[in-house]
Amino acid sequence: MTTAAADGLGWPGQPDQTDEAPFTAPSDAGKAGPGFAVPGSAAAWPASAAGNPPAEAEGDPRTGAAAGAGAHGLGWPSAQVSRGTDFEPGDDRALAPREGAMAQAAEFGAERSAGDREGEAVMPVVPEAGSDMPIARAARAALAVRGGSRPWPRPSACRIVTIANQKGGVGKTTTAVNLAASMALHGLRVLVVDLDPQGNASTALDVDHHSGVVSIYNVLVDNQPLAGVIKPAASIPQLYCAPATIDLAGAEIELVPLVARESRLVRALAGFDSTGLDYIFIDCPPSLGLLTVNALVAAPEVLIPIQCEYYALEGLEQLLRTVDLVKSHLNPALAVSTILLTMYDGRTRLASQVADEVKEHFGDIVLKTIIPRSVRVSEAPSYGQSVMTYDPGSSGAQAYLEAAREMAHRNARQT
Repeated sequence: MTTAAADGLGWPGQPDQTDEAPFTAPSDAGKAGPGFAVPGSAAAWPASAAGNPPAEAEGDPRTGAAAGAGAHGLGWPSAQVSRGTDFEPGDDRALAPREGAMAQAAEFGAERSAGDREGEAVMPVVPEAGSDMPIARAARAALAVRGGSRPWPRPSACRIVTIANQKGGVGKTTTAVNLAASMALHGLRVLVVDLDPQGNASTALDVDHHSGVVSIYNVLVDNQPLAGVIKPAASIPQLYCAPATIDLAGAEIELVPLVARESRLVRALAGFDSTGLDYIFIDCPPSLGLLTVNALVAAPEVLIPIQCEYYALEGLEQLLRTVDLVKSHLNPALAVSTILLTMYDGRTRLASQVADEVKEHFGDIVLKTIIPRSVRVSEAPSYGQSVMTYDPGSSGAQAYLEAAREMAHRNARQT
């Protein structure tokens, strides 16, 4: 008789097992069906023990393991037998498929009392989200953004704020839309005047502004009343928008020959009944042309968003010079009332340096809240929403909410 090692049935270097008697499977092995390994049969043993069947040794009749198999490492130790599966020899349940055995084990465990299972390992229970869990904090934040807190104080008269910066990409439109949305969600009535030919503020508020739509262009060039172009925002009550179309791109040229071209917007606002509004935000294009000058003439307050980068500081000087010129010749009441730091990246030292320099130079008009970089803020306009409704629990939404809260509590009275 050949050895198990020669036939490839044992581990390399296994002692010769020629003299051992061949193993015979139990007579009822056929009950298990094809492909099922009967406990005690050769098929149920691993390859290392297949050549060393424990037929001659006295062992456990339930497993077929030899008495000394565990000591020599040639078989599975008896401790591998599962609890609650001890069957007598000849019991048909030992030949049942594994699924049946599992069902019997589950039934056996269900019949036992809770006291009998005290020492057993149990599945860990996931605790419910507490008040300090991230999900709970996000839920509270979303509730606050969506108007879960008491209304903010209303100003004694409608505040008109121009949001301007000739540098592009600093967050003018994003600031206008999200400040307006935050205030509207907290009981204030807000109008956004989109003075940018790109019409991004109109897009974010989901207001139709395709070419041919009556827009702010018709107000400036054709002297149409402002009330005729204002439309409500789609998803937020008490929020309104005067949309801009691509036609506004030619307004810079068309305004040149007109009389009092710098005062076209202020005349339109003077003829508009703003007693039902609390705030009017004017979103300017990234330039210092006639559209921006019209916005500066029309408002007593200027809000300047400043990106926390060096180039933003470099262009700020020119903007302040323009503000001074408008104040001297066209609008004596004009003043920079608010500066908002945007796109703050805390991982860079430059962002911290820019923020410190702006706060040191401008003092109290700089809002304490700093707007961080947030992907959610950038994603929201593609869904026709502000970040307040798109993802109110995001860091960008929370930052704009706090910035709007600061503005609402400055120079306002409770009505």
